[in-house]
Amino acid sequence: LGFQVTPFVVFLHTFPALGFLNDHGPGGPPSLVISPIMAVLARAHPWVNHCLILDRQKGWGHFRQVISEMRGRGYSSSFVFDGQDRSIAAAFLGGVKKRIGATGLYPLRGWRRFLYTDDVEIRDCRGWPLASQAQRAVMTAAVALGREIPPAPRPPRPGLGPENVVKAEELIGELPGSGPLIGLTLQGLQPEKSWPLANFRTLAKKLYDEFSARLFVTGGPDESLAAQVLAERAGVPVGNFCGRTDLLDLVALADKSDLFITVDTGTSHLVALTETPLVSIFIWTSPALWPPQTPHLRILCYDWALARFGLKAEDGPWFSSPVVTPELVFVEAASLLG
Repeated sequence: LGFQVTPFVVFLHTFPALGFLNDHGPGGPPSLVISPIMAVLARAHPWVNHCLILDRQKGWGHFRQVISEMRGRGYSSSFVFDGQDRSIAAAFLGGVKKRIGATGLYPLRGWRRFLYTDDVEIRDCRGWPLASQAQRAVMTAAVALGREIPPAPRPPRPGLGPENVVKAEELIGELPGSGPLIGLTLQGLQPEKSWPLANFRTLAKKLYDEFSARLFVTGGPDESLAAQVLAERAGVPVGNFCGRTDLLDLVALADKSDLFITVDTGTSHLVALTETPLVSIFIWTSPALWPPQTPHLRILCYDWALARFGLKAEDGPWFSSPVVTPELVFVEAASLLG
């Protein structure tokens, strides 16, 4: 049983489906066709059996090697949870006879439709309109196997190595003071996901003034400049950890933190693998489709994000406002800090 789950957040939202298939699938723990960066996390997770690395940056020769390995392992079925061209092509060329997708998970458009053997209809499932992508992935797996659809199980924390814990402790050791440890993620992959830096500046200063918070920013190397600008403009100590952690280091860092405040981005879903409280700000994306999978969550979203997806304030566990201000976020942060 093989799976294609390449993009970052799609992979994390596929975890519950992996848990379901780990328990109910015909072949035990699934294999994943996955990118090199995601493989670090997948290999440490108990619901994953084997990883086949598919690197988008490499050419046809590498793609042929992955296809050859798939053929050699003799997979009989493949769930294509990401709806990507390369994923369905790999399953087809890799000789997987049963290639399963779901229009209700991602649109199966164009030539890709002819490569799927099964288009699972989940849009008739109870609760589908407001179901998260994590729940829809579970629906896809359950309907394909003819089983009752359970709630999406919350993924367990992946196994962390001592090197991940040491790295997190070293980074935390760079921060002055002894106040609550609060992580910030400033930017999303798309510009429209990013909360204004001026808002983070106001929030960071208030958290420092009120709680003597030890603040730090996480993200990729390209987010380092924003973290640097935030520290300069806020006028308070802010650690810049951007580009200095892999995914497991970041989980270890979140595990040791008292709170994370993020926009809708992959970091929030990594934090959700721990017990650390989380405030997640949705500016333009759907809080129904992409909520982090943790009970320790407060979602703040702009009214237009709900209107864009036909959602209402009473439809889910979120608070909406015409503008999500630093003051609103501070109130939620203070509540979660106790």
